[in-house]
Order: sequence, then C-alpha cells, then structure tokens
Amino acid sequence: MLAVTSLTKTFEGGKQFGRVMAVDGIDFTVKEGDFFTLLGPSGCGKTTTLRCIAGLERPRSGEITISDRTVYSSSKNVFVQPNERNIGMVFQSYAIWPHMNVFENVAFPLKVGGRKIPKEQIKQRVMQVLEVVELGHLADRYATKLSGGQQQRLALARALVIEPNLLLLDEPLSNLDAKLRESLRFELKRLQREKGITTIYVTHDQAEALALSNVIGVMRTGHLLQIGTPREIYEEPHTQFVADFIGSTNFVQGTFQGQSSTPDTWVVETNHGPLHVCKTADLKVGDRCSVSIRPEHIQVLPDADDTRSANMWSGAIKTRLFVGEVMDYQIEVGEAEFRCRTPASLSIPTGRTVGLYLPPEHCAALVIDV
Repeated sequence: MLAVTSLTKTFEGGKQFGRVMAVDGIDFTVKEGDFFTLLGPSGCGKTTTLRCIAGLERPRSGEITISDRTVYSSSKNVFVQPNERNIGMVFQSYAIWPHMNVFENVAFPLKVGGRKIPKEQIKQRVMQVLEVVELGHLADRYATKLSGGQQQRLALARALVIEPNLLLLDEPLSNLDAKLRESLRFELKRLQREKGITTIYVTHDQAEALALSNVIGVMRTGHLLQIGTPREIYEEPHTQFVADFIGSTNFVQGTFQGQSSTPDTWVVETNHGPLHVCKTADLKVGDRCSVSIRPEHIQVLPDADDTRSANMWSGAIKTRLFVGEVMDYQIEVGEAEFRCRTPASLSIPTGRTVGLYLPPEHCAALVIDV
C-alpha cells in the first residue's frame, strides 16, 4: 500500500547550525488496512516524514509509493502535488472553518480541487460519513459550538469524505483532556477497523501507540530504530532507548559474558552479581550492555532469604504508592534503585528488606545507545 525508501529530508538551520538532517534515509512499508504509528520524542522527524508522504514537504532524496503509484522519486524526478495523492489528513489543530456548520465543513473538500460531484451525491456522502463518526444529528450546528471531542471527529469526517487511499493523522488527540483522549482512542480504532482504512499515525504518546497500532516504528533523531507489533516493541526492544521510551523499565548496566550452561540463556555480569537473561540484542562477549526488565515482571518476595535460583537479589523498600489495582514500589538494591509493581493485595511496609526475583525470560540484554 505504502512504501517509503531511503527517505531523506533536510532543513536549512541558518549560519549557526547549517543544514539540519530531519529524516535520515529511513525505509518502511505499510500493508493495506494497517494502522501504522510513527512514535518518538519531539523533533525526531516523525511529523516531517508524514508531511513528506502527504506532499506538504519535498524530500531531499528517496522514493514514496502509494498504491503502486510513485508520488515522489528523486532519481526519476517525480513529485505529485498533495491534492493529487488522494490522501486524507488530520492535523493537531483541526483547522475547522468557523463560519461553516458541520455539514458545510465536511462537504467543502468535495467542492474544491476540480471535483465535479452532483449535489445529491455530495449530500449522501457527507451524511454517510457524519453518521460513521456519530455527528449526523449535529449537521446543522456551527463548528465553533462543538466540544473538543466533536471537533476532532468533525476533522476526521472531513478527511474521510474524499474516500482517501491513505489517512494521515498528526497527533489528532493531543489537544484533548486525558479522559476524552482515552475514549476517542476506542472510537478511532473502531472506525479504522470498520472502514479498513490504511492509516499512518504520528504521536509521542506511548500508550496511544500501543493501544491503536498494528505496527509501530520508533524514531529518534531522524532514524527508524525498530519496527514491530506493539507487543514486539514492548517485550523485545532492540536498544536501551526503545525500551526506555516504551513504558517504564529498569536498567542494570553490565558486561555480556555469553551463553550460560542453561539452553537459550545468556549471562551479564553486573555490580550486583551475574544476571541471567533470555533475550539479547546483537552483542559479543565483552560488550558493555544494559539489561532491561519491566516493573510488573519483577517478583517482590516478603522473604528476603528466598534462594530459589539465580537472579535473586535483596533490597529495602524506599517508597511505596497505592495506585488502585497495584502497589508501586521503589526498592533500593545497593546503590541502585528498582521500580516494581505488585497486586494491591501485597502491601509491604516502607523500610522492610525484601527479595527481588528477576525472571530470566523477562530480562533483555540491550545495546547501550550512544
């Protein structure tokens, strides 16, 4: 459906910075019907990538193909204008026309750009898409009289009414409050699945990316570090940055020692002793590395003398927080500090010494990012 090949985009940074590399030779493909998210911190190049796909920015080099049609190629000197790419796009600011009502806002894209669509067909398509986003009963209301969530759905309806080959969403939920943002995630996912729309979504919100996507691409400083399903990105990160950016995790620095006597298990030597891991990145014996383990995977044991196996350490509870269904602990192990989550039923007082078991199957030895 979408293929991006060796895409590069630079901006002029002035005398002080020279030319700034915003997107540095990235490659990815998106299958028809997929919900693909570009995830990363501000300034990593994700919005620039989206704007290049839309034709709002002209890349420096590379190639972009949509539905087997090349819309940009530096080698072939091809650049298809944005209005000729059949793309729907929703921005962070919804850019709704304040002097138009809901119906007129959605109908507007069908009346411009040389489209010759009969009035009756326009009415039919507009009302159909308004019903899909559950705004049909508000067709006559002025856009400025809508709530934030309704305005977001109106912007989405305006993008969908042209029946695009590709839907591009640039942080469309970021201006909403947390509760409304969460409810609209379900709406957006339902709509995308029902319509089967191939969607590219840009966000810096990890929870949003995990909840909505079929595939996630994690970006940093213009590079795509890892592409995978939400579960793969969360459970099998390739680098320390990816592990740290996707949710909460604990890191233990150490030296990779190679395979242990147990099959499919490797050893990392740390300041706290050897740590057995079942997941490794591309590491060689003697490499410095960082072992990642999620807070929910560490087992907190009230009996600090539990000697079940390797990966058993002891520490003192520094802080604890009750956050509803779980207890959130900060536990000191020597000079290090671990964050752990347990069911709320396991309530251990501050200051108590406990055992920490780090299951090897949840420990991943990662490349330390430069």
